[in-house]
Amino acid sequence: MDFSIQYTKEQETFRMEVRTWMQENAKVPENLGPIPLESGAISREMWEWGKEFRRKLGAKGWLFALWDKEYGGGGYTAEQNFVIQEELERIDVPRIYSNNFAMPALHVYGTEEQKQRFLAPLCSGELICWQGFTEPEGGSDLASLKTKAVKDGDDFIITGQKMWIGGQFETDYIWTPAVTDPDAPRHQNLGAFMIPADLPGITFHELNLMVEDRKRLVSFDGVRVPREYLIGEETQGWRVISASLEIEHGAAGAVMESDTLLEEIIQYCKETDRNGSPMSEDPFVQQGLAENYIESTKLRLIGLRNYHMFNSGQTATYHGSQNSFLGKHYNVTKAQRILEALGPYAMTNDEKWAVLNGRVEVNQRSSLVGLHPGGTYDVQKLIMARRLGISRTQERAAPTQARTQAS
Repeated sequence: MDFSIQYTKEQETFRMEVRTWMQENAKVPENLGPIPLESGAISREMWEWGKEFRRKLGAKGWLFALWDKEYGGGGYTAEQNFVIQEELERIDVPRIYSNNFAMPALHVYGTEEQKQRFLAPLCSGELICWQGFTEPEGGSDLASLKTKAVKDGDDFIITGQKMWIGGQFETDYIWTPAVTDPDAPRHQNLGAFMIPADLPGITFHELNLMVEDRKRLVSFDGVRVPREYLIGEETQGWRVISASLEIEHGAAGAVMESDTLLEEIIQYCKETDRNGSPMSEDPFVQQGLAENYIESTKLRLIGLRNYHMFNSGQTATYHGSQNSFLGKHYNVTKAQRILEALGPYAMTNDEKWAVLNGRVEVNQRSSLVGLHPGGTYDVQKLIMARRLGISRTQERAAPTQARTQAS
């Protein structure tokens, strides 16, 4: 069966426009050195170059091509954005981290002034945002958050801690839910805030993790946050952040090329001679690589299905969490099969022995880390059950920037 995508003449013409621009603007200066395998290892100078490249993409409307022009997007069609994303995958530039999941919530619940103040510059690449949801004592169960936001006149005094807050160097805002009414029931006790990262009382603590992504613990020690940074109503925070979680779980789908690392590993096994014959002739290696290839293709197609549904106004239910669940599962099982095929070579970054210049070793570590962000296995299964009507409770998908409200 042919799963390749057929493009129109207009799409291919647009592709050449995008590709030509990329060739002229996406060349990292040689004096900055090679781009590190792990995003948190880039230098300050490379990060600054990457930020400027993001702003250039934003100015073209290609950073968030599907968003409306009035909010900093490009106003492009789903088909045009498909081409843009494919061309972005072709270039080798530093990927500057900004958590974009505040944007759907701002679109649905922000005032017009807040959309112009926060949403538009996020879409255009002028601002960087990190997400502060998880806490030391609560991750996937966000309704159990302990961070408090106590009213003081027109301000809120925020105290608490957030974990696994990401980004290479610094951010402009932290997208953060906090308890505004400790006496209210769960899901009715939170407010959602776009907190300026430079306010007095905010402290960042670096975390030493198994992947170099520059994650942090963030402490809020009596941080005074004016009401203008509250998105939605005082106790509407759960509904507000649900718009973020809907996209984080995969409801918008993804434009994904084939798994390039897997393809390179397959080629490596064809060319690498072990015990007198290429590794690819070993039936055990063949089986593992074939299973990875099948699952990779399946995941890519599910991402494309969700992308089509989201951008054509179709109703979504379990689809986002299905994408998230299968993606987490694939990344772990893929790494395990590669480890079984390559043995200890998959676990070393020594120049002499590392496979594909250490990219396989990085993938081994990052596959484990990817199990947790955006909700664990069990969280995704619970969401799917509730939306399929086979759980004790039922729920609808949260509204987002999609053209029709999901149900």
